[in-house]
Amino acid sequence: MNTLIKAGSEQNWQYNNMYLACNFNMNCNLKCSYCINQTVRKNYTEQLSQKALYNLFSNLPLLKKDFYTFGIAGGEPSLYTYFPELLKYLKDFFSPDTFQLGIATNGSLLHKLEEYFQNYQNVNYCINISLHLEQIQADTYLKKLSEFKYPHKSIITLMLEPGTLEQVKHIKQKAERFGYEKFKIMPISINLKLHPDYTEEEIEYLKTVSYGSETNLFNEYLDDDQIIKKEFTKTEYNLDHQLINYSGLQCLAGCNSLKILPDGTIHPCHWHRGDPNFNLNTRSLLDYTYIYQPIICKSSYCGCHSFTALPKWNPEYAEAPDYFLNKPQS
Repeated sequence: MNTLIKAGSEQNWQYNNMYLACNFNMNCNLKCSYCINQTVRKNYTEQLSQKALYNLFSNLPLLKKDFYTFGIAGGEPSLYTYFPELLKYLKDFFSPDTFQLGIATNGSLLHKLEEYFQNYQNVNYCINISLHLEQIQADTYLKKLSEFKYPHKSIITLMLEPGTLEQVKHIKQKAERFGYEKFKIMPISINLKLHPDYTEEEIEYLKTVSYGSETNLFNEYLDDDQIIKKEFTKTEYNLDHQLINYSGLQCLAGCNSLKILPDGTIHPCHWHRGDPNFNLNTRSLLDYTYIYQPIICKSSYCGCHSFTALPKWNPEYAEAPDYFLNKPQS
């Protein structure tokens, strides 16, 4: 197979952007059977301290990125004790045009988020409301959605299980009447393949509804010294994970992305652990840039769509940013 030398989205290759996956707390008021954090929640009984939160937000601008995207998940983010401080630090340390904030919530506590954001309406944020119908009935969700004041700042995520197409359509139509305009209708995948019980009608529906951002992604391969470029969208990626294979590619996740965990540790991405000796409670974020090392990805599949769109490269053909190559001499 051709050698993959470059991948990501054109926008992120043209600009020096950073994505931060923030799990500041793991506690949640729901107990979904399919929760991806069930196995790790017991390892993070604490929340990210205010000291570590300040360390993170006060030092991020010193990395001099063009743009920062914060993905706040959990657990349930509205239960994070220092959520008000999080918003304050964004306002204190970042100019409005240099960041965007995304919050992934189960939607059961929308009134808390409404309270948090009442004085921050000028902040560039989006609330991704995932409807967990296993835990909360559709009518209860629809009532909460009808009462929420910020539908224009929201995206509703629905999981299309085989056999539930009519219910999903009904919920979407109702929510549209309440002023919601953005939706993600997600499929169930088993071993990176669509659930075998989907009907042809359901598969066609998944192809036609938006999963959110239609960011154009690309792979560049080197074949007999010729560069071959293949382009596709996030929707195509969701339906066919084989479009991207990062196995063996040197990836600078950690240079352009960080995963922050409740105990103050940092990982470069979802699949790779960070330095066990580094912790935001005791060390400056800037120290992390000096101990960080690029990783050789062992997975054929990049586990997060936001990370998928970020630049990845083989250092034989492209270099890391200067401040990651050598620690400056004092």
